[in-house]
Amino acid sequence: MFKSTFVEIICVLIFTLAIAASPIASGIAAISINNISKDFNVLGVIISLGTGSFLLLSGGIADALGRKMTILISFFLFIIFNIISGFMRSFIGLCISRALLGGFIAGATPAAAGMIGSIYETGRRKNRALATFAAGAPVGLIFGVLIGGIGTEILSWRACHFFLAIFFSVVLVLAVFVIPNDPPLNFEKALNILSSLDYVGAFLSLSGFTLFCFALTQVDVTERGWKTPYILATFIIGFLLIVALCFYEAYIPKLPLMPMQIWKSRKFSLSMCIISLSWMNFVGTIVFYSILFFEQVLGYSPLLTTACQITLGVAGILVNVFAAFTLHKITGTVLMLIATLGFIIGSIFWLTMDIDRSYWLGPFWSYIFCVIGADIAYNVVNIITLTSVPENLQSSAAGVFNTIIQISSTIGLAITTALVSARYEYYGTELQTMYPDRLFDGFKNAYWFALGCGILAFILSFFLKVGVTGKRLDKLDNVNLNENENENEKNNKEIEFDEKMINVSISN
Repeated sequence: MFKSTFVEIICVLIFTLAIAASPIASGIAAISINNISKDFNVLGVIISLGTGSFLLLSGGIADALGRKMTILISFFLFIIFNIISGFMRSFIGLCISRALLGGFIAGATPAAAGMIGSIYETGRRKNRALATFAAGAPVGLIFGVLIGGIGTEILSWRACHFFLAIFFSVVLVLAVFVIPNDPPLNFEKALNILSSLDYVGAFLSLSGFTLFCFALTQVDVTERGWKTPYILATFIIGFLLIVALCFYEAYIPKLPLMPMQIWKSRKFSLSMCIISLSWMNFVGTIVFYSILFFEQVLGYSPLLTTACQITLGVAGILVNVFAAFTLHKITGTVLMLIATLGFIIGSIFWLTMDIDRSYWLGPFWSYIFCVIGADIAYNVVNIITLTSVPENLQSSAAGVFNTIIQISSTIGLAITTALVSARYEYYGTELQTMYPDRLFDGFKNAYWFALGCGILAFILSFFLKVGVTGKRLDKLDNVNLNENENENEKNNKEIEFDEKMINVSISN
């Protein structure tokens, strides 16, 4: 597939950036939340629901147009809408453009995962490619925080979007030359696939989860709470649409967004539950509220907050290196238990911390354990995803997996917003930062929720039976393979010669 190992490494890194693009954009938004709020005179956050809602549909698009083509188109549109976001002067317009850039980059994730699944055979080399790819989600978020902190402090949050546009323009050019080409496009087949995609399911998932999460995040900001008509209406309608999505996907479409045979695998279904709880803990609580802690409780600048987040990035890289060299030696069950235990320990650090505790005695160690959990869990579940379905469904399966973690992060953030607001009445208002001690005390409700998610994920991991992966010989053992192939070829020739001699004897 590749001309050299160097080209292979560049290609895998591009696949990794496909999954990292959305977390990078979300990290920038999270770290620059105060600056965006001041520029537009609004209160609130921008969440990455757009990517999660379009991931399911994008898997089918990748199968129709070709995986390389889908990656190139996704990168191009991501660049365009980052430029638009950088120039946007309306807050509503910014929300729309960010939703679109998240939706368009969603196509690259299942396409990249599907290419890794189809290019590599089971083995240590595939484990290393998957470990690199898996680093994209958690490490991408951290690099987004770093880019956002530095860019916001020195220039503005708009410069961060321009930087992404420039950086991914370079990535797009490299992708044209290093990603293996798709098979020739059959336009008739592509049109048939596109016409048969489950657009109704995509609409139900987008609208259902958007309304549901909106109600949860806004309920405690309103004066009347659940008695507010539009809050109650959006919550009920969103919930009913999600229920309708489940029934619709199970019985109606011929080519559903979520192929139901995927869920027949007990291992896949259980792993999705575990990773969902894990991402509610990690992204939906720990990462988000740690940024608020540094900026709004301690009053740190974006650059100093970014410095505090560097631990996440460094730890993420090291954990993925560890995963790359141990996936074929340690069982998936043991790795998942280690991962979920990391989430529990990371949550306990924040729960037991007071406002004056040193960074090195609290947040630093919480970050270490949470990153151990996030990166190991993602690697194990990613392998389960790509080994649970046939090759032609791998893009769709990757879409389901990444949809679950994106939407789980959003739902986790929505739930914790309601919990924090219940403990601190000024959360989400102009007086939010007026009482830092009480604000941090309100965050404790979110940390209790994170701890509960971690404990439940840890319990479920005992029932996940996953052995070691990648024990089969691969291209790293090409010397032995070549020797075996030469020996087999020699034996085959001897067998063919013997058969010919037997046939000659029979004829005589």
